[in-house]
Amino acid sequence: MECLTLKKSNCKNCYKCIRHCPVKSIRFTGNQAYIIGDECIMCGQCFVVCPQNAKQITDETEKVKVFLQSGVPVVVSLAPSFVANFDGVGIESMREALKQLGFYDVEETAIGATIVKREYDRICNEEGRDIILTSCCHSANLLVQKHFPKLIPYLADVLSPMQAHCKELKKRIPNVKTVFIGPCVA
Repeated sequence: MECLTLKKSNCKNCYKCIRHCPVKSIRFTGNQAYIIGDECIMCGQCFVVCPQNAKQITDETEKVKVFLQSGVPVVVSLAPSFVANFDGVGIESMREALKQLGFYDVEETAIGATIVKREYDRICNEEGRDIILTSCCHSANLLVQKHFPKLIPYLADVLSPMQAHCKELKKRIPNVKTVFIGPCVA
């Protein structure tokens, strides 16, 4: 699935996205910028720097609405970074607000981070590896996989905190659908 797309009509040849792409995965042809999916690490930098609003992040709001209308429990895995955008608001306030929108429950993705940390501890203690690259950031994993494939053996075969949390929710709550809310494009 493409998480970042370009609105071709908005591109005004400013080249900011090309200049700021850390892996140079954007090309310019026919007066339009194009994201090369096989090279993109989904860091979102092109979205941040585009003054023309020519980049868009895939919106899955309609998919979530279908989940909510289906009658199955829908639980939010909420990135702990939400506090940066809601001054003085804690998890309980977010839970209350999201439940009013129809969600079954809300938990912090940090639960998944605890699971991931335990797995890192196991790898360090049992496997004795000298070098382990983190798997918590999908963009970092994509960077290794797409641009430094010789380092793939050093990537920890561990789920991200979001994936670990959602997997754990699916074990605990029958038929649950999970929705991640966080700041990251990847």
